[in-house]
Amino acid sequence: MNQTYSFCTDGRLCIKSWGKEIAEATGMPSSAVLGVKYYRILPRIMDDDRDALSAVLSDKRSLHIKGYSFNCLHDRVKADISIEPVRINDGMVEEIRVDISSYSFCSMARKLQNSQRLIDIGKIASTLAHGVRNPLNAIKGSVVYLRGKYSDEPTLIEFTRIMEEEITRLDNFISKFLSTSVSVAGLSESDVNVLLKKVEVYTSLQTQARDITATYEYGDVPMAAIDSFQLEQAVLNVINNAIEAMGPGGHLLVRTATRRVLGNEYVLIEVSDTGPGMADSGESDVSPEKRGRGFGLFITREILQYYGGFLEIESKKGAGTTVGLYLRASS
Repeated sequence: MNQTYSFCTDGRLCIKSWGKEIAEATGMPSSAVLGVKYYRILPRIMDDDRDALSAVLSDKRSLHIKGYSFNCLHDRVKADISIEPVRINDGMVEEIRVDISSYSFCSMARKLQNSQRLIDIGKIASTLAHGVRNPLNAIKGSVVYLRGKYSDEPTLIEFTRIMEEEITRLDNFISKFLSTSVSVAGLSESDVNVLLKKVEVYTSLQTQARDITATYEYGDVPMAAIDSFQLEQAVLNVINNAIEAMGPGGHLLVRTATRRVLGNEYVLIEVSDTGPGMADSGESDVSPEKRGRGFGLFITREILQYYGGFLEIESKKGAGTTVGLYLRASS
């Protein structure tokens, strides 16, 4: 039987009401989503090249979309969508109702209802953090030795410098994790282009080994309001997924740009691959487990949302995948 999932937003696209059915399907209770922009909870609903809800706000008339394809974290879902202005005051739309009719909701959203997996991860995280520190110190010592022994090889020196820096950052992250919570991170400014240039260097061996061409295009972007360590993990999740999805002869394109979304300025990191893409049915030529497009993307989305950003995915069967990481620009 076709199920309808409903919610309402105000004129700023912030959720005002959250139906029982959509709460159960997404695993997100109303208490967690009220007052939050709808596109930080669900994939953004687009009408051609603009936000569908924004279109209803400006046009002041209903919009009905048949067979809309939602890009979820793990698959795609076809749904009929009805967006209606339900309250207009002095010519301004103050409330919008959205009804999503579908036989099934995003499979990843349904899986997230079973939080036991996340609980289990939390339980073993502390043990893992403790277990990593000793081999981490041994690796750091080996890196220092290699740098001293091969000091006349510039390429090796560059890699060992990056490795030592990353080991130090990881050790600091573990220390913070063990003393507080993994979700507690200091809000800081990050230079996205500088971070990506470092990522470009130490993923170059992966792309070369797989005969993949990697192109990085750096736009003129402002600082991003996000912790640099967590941003790096989010970016690497996406880039590593893209590399894993492609075979020899593939092309990875990473670029940065500035985008304005609903009056807010964002730094966009766009990662495109020429892999098999994801089919409308949710199947792909490469299994989700091999591609890593499940939990890794979930973690990336959570990091971005924590700092006021969001994730967008565009994928077409046989035509690759493009993932957009939107980061709030520093004010």
